[in-house]
Amino acid sequence: SRQPAVLKAPACQRRPAGRPEASHLKLPLGAAGGMLDDFPSPRTVKAPYGRPPPSPCGRPPASPQAGKAYSRGSLASTCEPQSPAIMCTPVKKEWETRCERACQACRFPTHFARDSGGKDQDRLTIDVWPGSGGDALWAVFDGHIKTELVAHVVRSVPGLVFGSPLWPSAPGEALCGALRDCHESARRARLKGGSTAVVLASQAGNLWCCYAGDSRAVAGLRGGGVRRLSQEHTARLPGEESRILQAGGSIEAGCIDGLPMTRGLGNFDLEALGFACLPDIQCIPQSDVDFVVVASDGLWDVLDNEECCDMVRQWGGTDGSGVADHLVDVARRLGSSDDIAIVVIFFPEHLQQKTNPQQGTDGSQLHAKLDDMFAAADGDEA
Repeated sequence: SRQPAVLKAPACQRRPAGRPEASHLKLPLGAAGGMLDDFPSPRTVKAPYGRPPPSPCGRPPASPQAGKAYSRGSLASTCEPQSPAIMCTPVKKEWETRCERACQACRFPTHFARDSGGKDQDRLTIDVWPGSGGDALWAVFDGHIKTELVAHVVRSVPGLVFGSPLWPSAPGEALCGALRDCHESARRARLKGGSTAVVLASQAGNLWCCYAGDSRAVAGLRGGGVRRLSQEHTARLPGEESRILQAGGSIEAGCIDGLPMTRGLGNFDLEALGFACLPDIQCIPQSDVDFVVVASDGLWDVLDNEECCDMVRQWGGTDGSGVADHLVDVARRLGSSDDIAIVVIFFPEHLQQKTNPQQGTDGSQLHAKLDDMFAAADGDEA
């Protein structure tokens, strides 16, 4: 007798030869009387580092734009299904879901983007201190050499900050201590590689910025100006070259053994040459700030502080929807080929908290000290 017709899935949905057997669905096709066989059930697909993610059906992205959109957290599938009845399952990474939940819990409008330039070593994180009514943390880490250390850092730092006995009474010390503790825990675990760090935290009406390396945080001020909240730790920073030489290290072409930054986390094999985990801290009253851009050098290599803040003001409005993605697009058009991680945080006036007087005094002292350093650094660069 004649066998009923069997309709095969489109080529993009068939299991290639040699692929392990997957679970199957058989869907009746009504009047046709056939069955749709050999159709693997939806599965989660992770993208290799530096490449756009494949669709769950195994096909490559339909266009470069589709893969690029995914790398910024788009829920849109990168596959164009061959049949309207067969849809690919959108895939979202765990770090992205975690950051989106933190953005929803945060009282300050926050937007982020991460785009790989091929190395996929930049990381970012966002966290909120439960029950604090306003304490939050935003951080960017630029890894190098290997990814195992930066992966450890991005997982560990928020818990080390909010779990510190110094938080919230001494935010600056808690932030610096968290980076040093993370550095030492990575040493004990014998992790390879290194990372920069720039961590911004809000507490009691102040913004605290803790940093080590050459990632950067820049504040757009409420009066229209711009203020650097971090300074790149390179051999050009006043006192940095002498510190390295006194530690027995050496500098060649502005680098320590080819590494352009002189401070950060990890790089344990370079400590004998002067590399160190020595974070600095700066504080600014939250009421002075419209927004802050925290980003890795993939952005700052092609945009200066004023240009970046002008763009945020033009696109951001009061909540900044889409502004982080816009900055990534501009950086790519200007020729940046490095990894980029960006967090943009807005501080509307109606959400301002009163500054803690004691912390405000400490912050002013830090302000004055670092202002002198920044003025000297600007004079050297000029």
